[in-house]
Amino acid sequence: MNDHISDLRWDRLLADELPADQRTSALAHADGCASCGARYRELLAGQGAFKLRPVQIPFAPRRSRWWWSAPIGALAAAAVLVLVVTRKPAEGERTKGADKPALLLSAGRPGALVPMMGNDAIHPGDSLQAGYTAKTDGFGAVIALDGANQVLTYVPASGDAMVALPAGTDRSFPSSTLLDDVLGKETIAIVWCEVAQPLAPFVAELRSTNTLADRDGCTIRIVVLDKAAR
Repeated sequence: MNDHISDLRWDRLLADELPADQRTSALAHADGCASCGARYRELLAGQGAFKLRPVQIPFAPRRSRWWWSAPIGALAAAAVLVLVVTRKPAEGERTKGADKPALLLSAGRPGALVPMMGNDAIHPGDSLQAGYTAKTDGFGAVIALDGANQVLTYVPASGDAMVALPAGTDRSFPSSTLLDDVLGKETIAIVWCEVAQPLAPFVAELRSTNTLADRDGCTIRIVVLDKAAR
């Protein structure tokens, strides 16, 4: 029995011919399967894939770190955010609802980004870029838990609300992040939601529990990367 994704299915995925549920299942499998993840990256590189739009992407060299002076419970009561991190990285992308978007992540030296799967290596000074394909307009955010157990907001670069994400194919989130020198496992959560939500309660939840609960109307991709010295 072959439990790996066939090249035919990868070709259909890259041609945007797979149904949304099958696309999500394939990407989630690749996150947890080294062989399939490597083959997916090879096929992407072979066809010059992962060309996120728009081309001109502003960089956010400084990451926002969240520091709390109020109890986490009080912050959680202040607002409701639709941001989710899976319990296990292999679960990959999750959603509630049909026609869910596909969420993408790439990293590497500026100008030479490559797709990221679970446990891939990143390095200080690398650029991190999230992307998506969605049939409808939405809102998004990218947050992370780094090797020092600090919660970081990559997108938005500032403020407490998700950014607008117009519908489209292989679109990019509006900014990239230059990674700092904190080494270790870094959990990246990419979130797309139908309605913009405040970030603070879910940042607090991620920091205290290393996970976030599912919410209706959102699609989530979680990728755990290994940041090491170059």
